[in-house]
Amino acid sequence: MSKSDIVASVKAIVSGAEDMSGNTVVNVLAKHNEYVIYEIETKDINNRIKVFIDGHTDQSEEKIQKRFNAVKQKYIEAKGMLSKSSNFEMMKHRVAHTLSTALNSDESGGADTFESLIKTITKEHEQLVVNRALYLLPSVISVAIFFVLCAYNLSDRVANGPWWQLFVVFLGSSLGGALSILINAKTLNFEEFQTKGYYFLLGVERIVLAYMAGGVAYVALKSGFLSSEILDRGYWSLMMVIVLSGFSESLVPGFLSKSEGVLHNNALQRTSR
Repeated sequence: MSKSDIVASVKAIVSGAEDMSGNTVVNVLAKHNEYVIYEIETKDINNRIKVFIDGHTDQSEEKIQKRFNAVKQKYIEAKGMLSKSSNFEMMKHRVAHTLSTALNSDESGGADTFESLIKTITKEHEQLVVNRALYLLPSVISVAIFFVLCAYNLSDRVANGPWWQLFVVFLGSSLGGALSILINAKTLNFEEFQTKGYYFLLGVERIVLAYMAGGVAYVALKSGFLSSEILDRGYWSLMMVIVLSGFSESLVPGFLSKSEGVLHNNALQRTSR
């Protein structure tokens, strides 16, 4: 067998096949004549990447195995960091490429390369946490402020005044908007922009939209467009409606469409008279 030939056992590791342990191969990340780095089908993200080494001779296999043992600990550490990365697809290829380079090179330094990769993954994870916190910060501040204002003005004399209703509307909108932001935050990409302040502005924009949705719902209630009986049931009923409107700003276009239809029908009735 020449050096240019791929060992049969290595060649057999292809997508859709089974490896020596019976795992289903879903992706081949790197393949050489005497080793292959591949991905298996498993729910454990830290165990998805596998390495199989089979040399042309005992001497060549021992040489590659020795290179692997030199970086094994850092390789395992890098694999363990993959679950923290928001871009698993890219990072798994980087781990495979780094390991492949170490297995092909007679020079030391593979461990240093893995150390650099680990630092990169850690830094990206920290950046992700900071950006997510900045996005959530405006809604948290808003809820805290209006909760304090409502609690401070909670008295029989003030409770029936217009300021109390205004505080209730803002608090309900904040609660609904904050809940929506928290639920949807896990679906957003917090690595798309490098500027941290951009995510804070996105959070401000989202909570302002919740204020506007709550304001439209309050106007709809006061005008009788929605059932005015809700206001007669106390501030808890009012707050519930505002929370729902702040949570789902899609309710606002529904209000406006319904209002447009009512005004159009009224205009037709006046015209027919």
